[in-house]
Amino acid sequence: MSKVLKMGFVLLLLVAPATWGGDSPGRMLGLTVSPNGKVFATTYVKGSSWLIYKIDANTGNATRLTNATTGQESSPAFSPDGKLIAYSYTAYPDYQRIVVMNVDGSGPRTLPGSGTANLDPTFAPSGETIYFREANPRPHEHRWDLFSMGIDGSNLTQLTHEGFYSIYSPSVSPDGKSMVVITEGWNAPGFHRQMIIYSLDHPEKPQRILRPRLPGKRPLNHDFESPNYMPDGKSILFMAATGGKRGDDYDVYLLDLKTEVIERLTEGNGYAGGLTLLPDGRTAAFLKWREDKHRTIVGTDVYLLDLQSRRLTPFRVTGLD
Repeated sequence: MSKVLKMGFVLLLLVAPATWGGDSPGRMLGLTVSPNGKVFATTYVKGSSWLIYKIDANTGNATRLTNATTGQESSPAFSPDGKLIAYSYTAYPDYQRIVVMNVDGSGPRTLPGSGTANLDPTFAPSGETIYFREANPRPHEHRWDLFSMGIDGSNLTQLTHEGFYSIYSPSVSPDGKSMVVITEGWNAPGFHRQMIIYSLDHPEKPQRILRPRLPGKRPLNHDFESPNYMPDGKSILFMAATGGKRGDDYDVYLLDLKTEVIERLTEGNGYAGGLTLLPDGRTAAFLKWREDKHRTIVGTDVYLLDLQSRRLTPFRVTGLD
């Protein structure tokens, strides 16, 4: 996980109640796209406020999606039909729930969940089920597992029982049968991050554990994020730290699930993350965080990546405040 994402994760769990405004530079955390490719959604962080914005994919104009005046919002996700958005809402001291609303921001409803922290909602392809991660019983004990429930909050089900130090970035396969996640945990000889694929029909144990390596080259750091199933379900697009001059470059990779061959698609991004695959299956978008000379984050840039040509194109976003 990049420095920014780690900072965001810690803040989401530990900071004091949010206040709106502040003079610190804002930054985007995470990026997702609607099924028709016309709208992005992101978490915009400024000071201690975390707000959900939608971004017009044609103009780059951003507008506030919700009307909350307290708490923090994060991890927006679109339903497969594009009519709903789910996100995590945090109120203090110990309350993190998933909210589902219409894509225009109307009709928000908070789902009951359980435990104290319900985060990272992801819709099943059917649109009737939401998968999410939950800290059970308390987030500071770092015992995270995957759960599911209906979009009306019914049929709450714990899918895994492994109590990971952390689990995040869920991506459901196009056929709805599998999910890939990033996990962190202690396992001899030390602390490890890895990608795990679970069968959603039988999630009792991992279906497959992935530890990507580049053949004949320096191995990837154990710092993966943002896995995305490709439309054919045969490969996974993800980001990973690859060293670089300062030891923290995050680049985009494509992993063939049959051969486990890895293809590197970018090089030298610096701090980057929030990778999301666009509906055309040929383009991806991700965030790069700008730093000042003191390596303090001072802003965010969005880039579009053509997966065939590997060309990066800046995407200008306006209206975040």
